[in-house]
This record gives sequence, structure tokens and C-alpha cells, in this order.
Amino acid sequence: MKLFGRRPVVLAFFAVLALAATAAAPKGNKTAPKKGPAGAPANSCATCVERGVVLDSKLFADPRFDKEVVPAYEVARKYPRTLDRLHCFCECQESMIHRHKTLLTCFTNDHAAGCGICLREALMAAELKEKGMPDDQIENTVESVFKTDGHRATHGPG
Repeated sequence: MKLFGRRPVVLAFFAVLALAATAAAPKGNKTAPKKGPAGAPANSCATCVERGVVLDSKLFADPRFDKEVVPAYEVARKYPRTLDRLHCFCECQESMIHRHKTLLTCFTNDHAAGCGICLREALMAAELKEKGMPDDQIENTVESVFKTDGHRATHGPG
């Protein structure tokens, strides 16, 4: 019975300790850009909304992954600014679990490796980019192909 009587005191102690740790934490930009290897910028796009590091395509060279995975991750590294303008129509941006910022976010983790929509959007964007199409037209074209009824319009940065 004595132990039960101490429980509120112990819990209060830990609550005060947690508050003290929070107050002592540095106050700064909590959304500071992530850094890549050796402190380099996370990706080559200084104006992108998504600043995370795009995963290396070599991570997906295993034959268990779809053949489109490696080229799509290479596209994300080559054209981060273009993919950052695109909405991902697999709805990972609306998802309470994923909360992705743009299509580029899908390539900062293994999400795109298992999502045909992400892969096809990225590959289509690269194909159009390599044909010389400007990013605003790429954005409109990808949206016209992948947007479903009731989906909000894409409004990319810049």
C-alpha cells in the first residue's frame, strides 16, 4: 500500500523532469533542412519544399523490386525540383501516416519502391523533362493523367 501512495509523487517528479528538459532544449528552426553525407545539402534543389535526402537507387537493385524502382529513384536524384512541384496521387500527402510534402518526399524513404503511382509519376515527369517540357507543363500533364475525381488541384512551388 505504501508503494501505491508514492506513485503520484514519482509521476510528478518525472513530469517536472520532462518539462525541464523541454525548456532546456535549444529553440531554433525545427524544420531545418536535413543534411546529406559530410554536411552537404540534402538534395541539389535549394528551393524545394522537400529537403530530405533521396535514397540511393542502388538500395533497390535486388530483383524482388519492380524494374521501374531503380530508374525512378535515379529520376528523383536527377530532377528533384521537378518532382518537388508534383502532387503524389497515391494520396500519401493526405495520409495521416505518411504526410508527404510532394512527390519528391516519396523518394526520401522506401515508399515509392512499393508504389506504382509514385514510380509512374516520376518516370513520366522525367520523360517529359527530357523532351524539353517546362515544369509547369509537366505538372499539368501529370495531373491530367493521375488526378482522380474529388482530388484537389496541384499547386506546386514557384
